[in-house]
Amino acid sequence: MNKFLIFTILLVSSFGRIQACGYSPFGEDIRYSICKPEYFNYKHYKSFYYTAELWGYDFDEYPEKYKIVDSNILDWYNFTHKKVAIEDIEEFNFKLLFTDVNPNSDNKFIQYLYQNNEKEAIKYLKIAKGCELTNDADDAWERNETVNNGRRARLLNKMLRYIDEEKNLYFKRKYAFLTIRLGHYSGNREVVKDVFESNFKNTKKDYLYYWSLFFYTFTKSNPGYMVDVADLMANSPEKKHASYYFFHENFKVEEALKYAKSKTDIANIYAYASVQKRDQALDYIKEIYANSPKSEILGFLLLRELNKIEDWVYTPYYSNYSPSIDYQNFWDSEENNISTQTLRARSENDRLYAKKVLDFVNSINSSKIQNPIVWKTVAINLEFITRNYKDCLKKIALFEKEYKTEKVFEEIEKIKALCIMADQENGRAVIKPELEETILKYKADARFIFALGRELEFKGNLTDGIALISLIEESESIDGGFNSYDVEWQGNRIKSSSNLKEFKRYFDYLDFVYTAKAVQKILDKTEDPGLTDFQKRIYAVILKDKNSLKDLLGTKYIRESQLNNALKTFKTLDKKYWDDNYNAWERGEYGDNYVFDQNPFYDLKHTASFIPHTEKYLVTKLSVTEHLVKYSRLANNPKTADRSYYYFLIANCYYNMSDYGNSWMMRRYTSRNLYYGDEYQNESYIDEIEYRNKLKAIANYKLAFKNAKTNKFKALCLRMMDFVEHQEYSNSERVKKEFPEFASDLSGCVNLEAYFKARK
Repeated sequence: MNKFLIFTILLVSSFGRIQACGYSPFGEDIRYSICKPEYFNYKHYKSFYYTAELWGYDFDEYPEKYKIVDSNILDWYNFTHKKVAIEDIEEFNFKLLFTDVNPNSDNKFIQYLYQNNEKEAIKYLKIAKGCELTNDADDAWERNETVNNGRRARLLNKMLRYIDEEKNLYFKRKYAFLTIRLGHYSGNREVVKDVFESNFKNTKKDYLYYWSLFFYTFTKSNPGYMVDVADLMANSPEKKHASYYFFHENFKVEEALKYAKSKTDIANIYAYASVQKRDQALDYIKEIYANSPKSEILGFLLLRELNKIEDWVYTPYYSNYSPSIDYQNFWDSEENNISTQTLRARSENDRLYAKKVLDFVNSINSSKIQNPIVWKTVAINLEFITRNYKDCLKKIALFEKEYKTEKVFEEIEKIKALCIMADQENGRAVIKPELEETILKYKADARFIFALGRELEFKGNLTDGIALISLIEESESIDGGFNSYDVEWQGNRIKSSSNLKEFKRYFDYLDFVYTAKAVQKILDKTEDPGLTDFQKRIYAVILKDKNSLKDLLGTKYIRESQLNNALKTFKTLDKKYWDDNYNAWERGEYGDNYVFDQNPFYDLKHTASFIPHTEKYLVTKLSVTEHLVKYSRLANNPKTADRSYYYFLIANCYYNMSDYGNSWMMRRYTSRNLYYGDEYQNESYIDEIEYRNKLKAIANYKLAFKNAKTNKFKALCLRMMDFVEHQEYSNSERVKKEFPEFASDLSGCVNLEAYFKARK
C-alpha cells in the first residue's frame, strides 16, 4: 500500500528561549540523545520517535535507511517464491498502470506471472489497477473521496461479485480488502461492515486483516473502536500512523479499557496511550509488560522513555538549556529565564525518575521480553544517568561479550567513556589512557566529544576539558564543512536574565566565562615539551589558535586591570600577527569591523579635531597597551610636570575602550552599544559594569580635573565626565554649575581642541 496524507504535530522546544533580539537555538539543535531507536529496527515507528521537532507522519522525507517495505509487497514477493526482486514488485505497484499488465511488459514481476501462468494473480492485478481510478501513481491506495463516486458505485457491485465468485481464499481476501477500501471512499459504510464481518472477523490477523480493520473502524459509533485502533497501532506497520492520526484526539484510556477482552487488548491500549505522552509514561509501560511482555511496541516505548530522560537530564546538564519537552512553556518568559540552579535541580529530579525506570528494567524477566538487547542498552544508559558508574561498567563488560558486533555497541563505547570520565574525584580528573582510543575513534561525534569535555570541566580540569570542546570545530557536517550548529551551549543563567550568551566555539566560551589565569594554564599546556601524540591530537585546534589565545589572554588582563601582564603577553606576538589582524588592509579572522581606525588617546567618534597626535604609531592592542602603561606611569608620578594631560589621555582611552568608543576591541571581540540592565551585567564579562558605565574614564577625568591648572581645562574635564555618562555633547550640568561662563561653548563638539590647548 502506498503512503497516505502527511501530517505533523510540531513539538517546538523551549530550548528556544525568548530573547530581546537575535538568534536563539532550540529543538534538535541542542537536544541530547545517546541511544537512538534506529539501532533496533524500529524504523516503522519513526514518526513517533522522541524528537523536539516532529511528532507525526512524514514518510516522504524518510531517508533510505528508514525505508519500510509494505506488507503487500512482501506478500507478492513470497507469492513469487522470492524469485522477483522487491524493487520490481514496488515498481509495478506504485508506478505502473492497468495497461502495463500484459505479456509484453518490461516489468519483471508481470513477466514472472505470465511465464508461470498465474492467471488468478494477473486477473486480480488488472482489477486492482482498475480500482485506482486516477493516474496518480504516487497515491495508489489512499484515494480522495471526491473522485467520481458514480464510477465507484459500479465498481463496488463488480467487486462484490468477484468476492462471491472467487474460490481461492488467498485472492478472495484480497478482493475483500479492495472492496472494503473502495466502499470506504465511496461512503458506503454498510458494504465495509458486511464485507469485513464476512471475510475477516474470525480470520488470521495478517496485514490484510489490519488494513481492512482500519476502514472497518470508521463504521463504529461506540467507544469500542478504541480497542481496534490500539490493535492497529501495536501490530500494523503501515496503519499505526493512520490509527494515531485519525483517532488519537478522542482516545481515552479509562474508556477503552472497559471494552478490552484480553490482556493483549489491555497492553495495546496502554501502548496507544503511551505514544501520546510527552511526560513520564513508566506506569503505562509497566502495564504493557504485565499484560503482554512479548509485545514489540513495548521495547520501542521503553527506548522512547529513555530518550525523554536523556533530553530532560543531558540537555540542561551539558548545554544549560531547558529540555525540549517543555513545549507548553515556550512562550512563557518566566519559564524561559529560569536560573541555572533551578534548571539543574529539575535535571537532578529527573535523574530520580530515571532510577525508577532503572529499577523496573532490572526487575523484569528477560526470558519474557522481545529484543532483550534494547532492555540491556536502556539499563546501561540509565545506570550512567543515575551515576551508578560501577554498575554501569559491569553491565557494559557483559554487553561487550554478547553484542560487540551490533551497531549500538558504538553508543555503548561512548557511554563507557563518559562513565569513566565522570567517575573521578573533583580536582583530580584526567583523560585516562584507556579513553584515548575511544576519543580518537569518535572525535567526529561533536555531541559526544563535547559531553566528555564538559565532564572534565565540571570535575575541575578546564585545560583538557576545553581541549576536547575545541575538537567539535573539527567535526564535519553533512556537506563536508564545519557545522557550527552541531553543538551549542549557554553560560550560567541568573533568574532575572533575558539576554543570555550562546556559544558555538570554545574561544568565545573562554572569552566570555573564564579568567586570565585559566587561559594562561591552557597556554602553558601548549608550551609543554612533553606532550604525547594523543595530547597533540586533542590540542590540535588550540595549538593552531595559540596566537589568538595569547591575544585573548592579554585582552583578559586588560579587563582585569593587569596592564603590565597584558603588555608582557602582547609582546610575545610578532609584528606579523598585528599586521594581519589589526589594520584596514588585513583583517584576519576577526572580521571587517574589527580594526582600529582612530587613536583612542587623541580621537573621539564624531569629533573631527580634538588633540594633536604628538606620537605617530600604528594602533594595535600592543601599542595602545604600551602607551597606557607609559601614560599611567607618568600621570601617577608627582614629579611629572603636566599630570593632568596624561590623566586626560588615559581617560580618553578608557572611554574609547568602552561600548561607545572607537577602540572597544581592546576589551571585546564583538560589541554592541545596547543597554542590557544590571541583570545582564551580573553574568557577563568581569569588567562589564565598568565597560558599559565608563567608570575608569570618569575616574581619570576627575584626576585630570584635580591636577588641571586652568579653569578652562577644568571645565573641559567636567564636560567630558557628563559626556561619557550621558553620551551627549550638550547640557553639561557640571559645567553649568561650576563654570557657567564656558557652558555655551562646551555644548557642542567644535571647541574641544581649543579647550584642550588651554590646559596650561
